[in-house]
Amino acid sequence: MKDYLSEMRSFAAVIEQGSFTDAARATGASKGLISQHVKRLEDTLGAKLLFRSTRKLELTEIGSTFLEYCQSITQSADAAFEAVETLRGEPVGTVRITVPVSFGEMFLHDIILAFQQIHPRIQIEMELENSYRDLQSSHMDIAIRAGLTPDPDQVAIPLGQLSELICASPEYWRTHAKPKTPSDLLHHNCILNFQYYKDRKWVFFSKDGPQSVAVEGTLRLNHYPLIRNATVQGLGVSNLPRYVAMPEIQAGRLETALEAYRSPLRPIYLVYAYQGNLPIKNRLLIDFIRNWFAERPDLLETLGRDQN
Repeated sequence: MKDYLSEMRSFAAVIEQGSFTDAARATGASKGLISQHVKRLEDTLGAKLLFRSTRKLELTEIGSTFLEYCQSITQSADAAFEAVETLRGEPVGTVRITVPVSFGEMFLHDIILAFQQIHPRIQIEMELENSYRDLQSSHMDIAIRAGLTPDPDQVAIPLGQLSELICASPEYWRTHAKPKTPSDLLHHNCILNFQYYKDRKWVFFSKDGPQSVAVEGTLRLNHYPLIRNATVQGLGVSNLPRYVAMPEIQAGRLETALEAYRSPLRPIYLVYAYQGNLPIKNRLLIDFIRNWFAERPDLLETLGRDQN
């Protein structure tokens, strides 16, 4: 009997991705080849697997049953190759990861570069995206997220807590008095992230409890690296995530203020869908990312630290 593994993989991809076009994009094959594979299966089986319309694909009863076997067989084939590569000491395969945009821009490049120097045969596909995506339906292996969604099928590994620092350039502070209390920010030009602070309120914690200040400024952006650049250029005061601010502070391009006050803390997690047998390539990247942040406590604070 002919080997139909490629055809079965294409058929499964069409259903998982929702269209022939997206299946071609996900597998790296042409749309025409994907279509040929599905037709070849239908001809061989003598039955329709899909109902096609201009707007959606719908499985036939036979297609639904056949899909389960296709997914099981292709996953087993992938696991077999991975097991052999693991025994040979050469992990191989692709890991797909989704990361918040500024988080990914700041240091995921460094993480991936260092990881692939150790594991050159593991391919990384990274998507920068601020919205939460369902890992299984989007076929993502790993996500880095601020906070969690109530999903019992996900495993969440804490990486640390995201805090923010009030910063400005040394040049700005030379011509503007540093604020001594949060309310002093009302006398400064504050650079706002309108995506996260739509109400313009920056929140602070101290021994006296929480307080918020509705700041004002002439520049509003929705991307922290751009806010960092504007702050370094002396355009005003910003409220930057620690991981964005620390490299500039250490280089002397930014200085902090209001050190007696703390920002709210948001836990950062590495998340993956629960699997009984986690692929070795996924486990290697998960452990590498977790250890990378553990060795850099200046970027994310330790989980469990009190707000006050």
